[in-house]
Amino acid sequence: MTNIIVRLSCGPECDQNAILLNAHYDTTLGSPGAADDALGVGIQMELIRVLSQQPALKRNSLIFLFNGGEESLQDASHSFITNHELKDTIKAVINLEGCGTAGPEILFQANSRPMIDAYKKVPYPHGTVIANDVFATGIILSDTDFRQFVDHGNLTGLDMAVYSNSYLYHTHLDLNQFMEHGLPQHMGENTLALVKHLGDEVDLTGKLEKTSEVVYFDVLGFFFVVYSLSTAIKLHLAIGVLGVIVLFVGASRPSIRSVVSIFLSFVAAMTAPNLVAFLLVSAGKSMVWFTHEWLPLAIFGPTSTAAMFLVQYLFHDKKASTAANEVSTFSGIQFFFSIAMGLATYTGLAGSYVVALYALCYSLALLYNQQRILALIPPSTLRKEQTQGLNLVSAIDFSTYLVASIIPSTYFFHTAYSFLDIMVPLTGRTGVDAPVDNIMALVSGICIFCSCPPILAYAHRYGLRVLKRIIAGLLIVQVFILLFATTYLQPFDKMHPKRIFAQHLRNTTSGETHVYVAHADAGPIYDNYIRGLETLFQTKAVLKSGADDHGDWNAIYPFSRFLDSYNLDTTPYIRSQTKNETIAASTNPLTDLIQDAPKLIAENVVYSPETGLRRLTVLCTHPEYILTVIDFDAQLTSWSLSSEIPSQDHFHYVIRNAGGYRTDGWRLDLEYRATGPDDKLKIEIISMETEGFDWRVEKERELVGSGEIGVMRKLVRATPDFIALTYFSTVASAYEL
Repeated sequence: MTNIIVRLSCGPECDQNAILLNAHYDTTLGSPGAADDALGVGIQMELIRVLSQQPALKRNSLIFLFNGGEESLQDASHSFITNHELKDTIKAVINLEGCGTAGPEILFQANSRPMIDAYKKVPYPHGTVIANDVFATGIILSDTDFRQFVDHGNLTGLDMAVYSNSYLYHTHLDLNQFMEHGLPQHMGENTLALVKHLGDEVDLTGKLEKTSEVVYFDVLGFFFVVYSLSTAIKLHLAIGVLGVIVLFVGASRPSIRSVVSIFLSFVAAMTAPNLVAFLLVSAGKSMVWFTHEWLPLAIFGPTSTAAMFLVQYLFHDKKASTAANEVSTFSGIQFFFSIAMGLATYTGLAGSYVVALYALCYSLALLYNQQRILALIPPSTLRKEQTQGLNLVSAIDFSTYLVASIIPSTYFFHTAYSFLDIMVPLTGRTGVDAPVDNIMALVSGICIFCSCPPILAYAHRYGLRVLKRIIAGLLIVQVFILLFATTYLQPFDKMHPKRIFAQHLRNTTSGETHVYVAHADAGPIYDNYIRGLETLFQTKAVLKSGADDHGDWNAIYPFSRFLDSYNLDTTPYIRSQTKNETIAASTNPLTDLIQDAPKLIAENVVYSPETGLRRLTVLCTHPEYILTVIDFDAQLTSWSLSSEIPSQDHFHYVIRNAGGYRTDGWRLDLEYRATGPDDKLKIEIISMETEGFDWRVEKERELVGSGEIGVMRKLVRATPDFIALTYFSTVASAYEL
């Protein structure tokens, strides 16, 4: 691991208070890494050029970290923030990331009020505390260097990333040519404004206090709103009081029937689309919505809408007029969001500002509606009915719907667009067991309900007969959409590819040589693709679940937990293709031909009968291998790693060493509970070669003496363009030390 560090400072008086900017210059296997993270690296280099030609920042220095190991579980940033001499001068961090190729970038993690306030200075703000809340749950299966700075450096800061069109993330298509024009300029201008404000204006004496009690969001990208959670509680209380006033003056007329109907409509909107998801999966058409972020709304939307209207149909009060049903339902919507606001606020959810916006606008709309209706009543009639104490709000004026929905619906569309931008491509890398069709059905249902809830009240305006026809029409539309989707739509194409992982694994212990072909989503892997590989390698593919043998894919642990793979024995292919007649006719394992395979040996082995502990030093040599991963089961009591042992019990360990070209070995001291001196540690090691992957496939390392066979070259050329292939070669061995 190599870190490159640049410091810009006004002098010794600024050196003790620094802002860290971080981007990583490594990329993952299979990807050129234009957006992830050459974009961040380029922006930092440009910031250095611009700032170094201007007067020095007045208060705080800037430290630019170009780290060389984010993709290997943030090894380089961890090393910097735990070991480098500058670490104690850093008071805040800005992390620049990318998982998409289109803008704008989003502020998706923030943990201090001063840093969030500083973000208000950027010219193109885009971020919401909802993204912070969602990312904190772990639903988004991703991680950044920001975690290392927070967990191991106790820092506060901002994590910003490009996220739109993340279909190309970690694939061979992450290229400059697919990056949206103007994206680097956009992100660069935001970052420049941010660091100039922090460097000139913000007092960083002492580390900034961490907090999650901040509400922040952008308003359609025009400006940024920030206030404390305590302020939010006061605002929400005021909105709640307004809701009581609306009820007290008679502008709102909810009933138990209408409130229950809105709640059930919300539930129905989320659950009913799962029937469509079930039909798609049953028909073998999972993920047909994957190629466009809006497509899940089209596929699941009609059923979701029909289910909401069906609830309203069932709860329509036949004894009351259509106008009375309309008023009652509209009032029920306002009551529903007021209750939702109260519950979200009570739980301390910073994202409760969204439901508060709905509650506020619907309360104001009901007051507006009351005045609008009263204005239409002749004065003589108005005085007479007021004398008799009658409730005069007997209908919903059409303009009331605009007053109620224009602000919350516009903001929701803005937020939902960003959320779908993240969620739909993400389903292509969440693992084979994730119920992605059900997840997107649920997400689509929420979007349908929240896009314009007043439509539930409007549905009562024309009576049950029209409502029944609308429901029937929506279901008919859904049938046609399903027929079209299952007949014509394909889940993947060249620019929205399916992710396939392939490794040629040679096991020196068992003598086996196999190609493993795995996928990381619930979509079809395509039988004709696997059948073609069976023909190519002259063998039968065997399906292996990730739960069957985690060790097969340890080279890319922990992502290996999400994979199912097909296993193809390459021995028949190699023997039939080699021009070496001795190898072709031999029955000896082909792995005997491997030279310089990684090896493990044990030194300093000591067993203590008094304590029952066995100590040893594991030495590994791995010439020309870039990753070595060992796994074993033991009850460890100590080791030489800097982190604490994760368990005092018997535990399964997977330890990865990120080596590279400059290191050919490593050592690890272990101590574990043993039953005796002969209770040896059973360790498996899997190592990734420096040749034989991506652009190096033409340099694929062949078995010595077997000739030019090119197992991986053949596999790469047999892969269609709608598949994004990540491929590499590995060698595995087992030892007792």
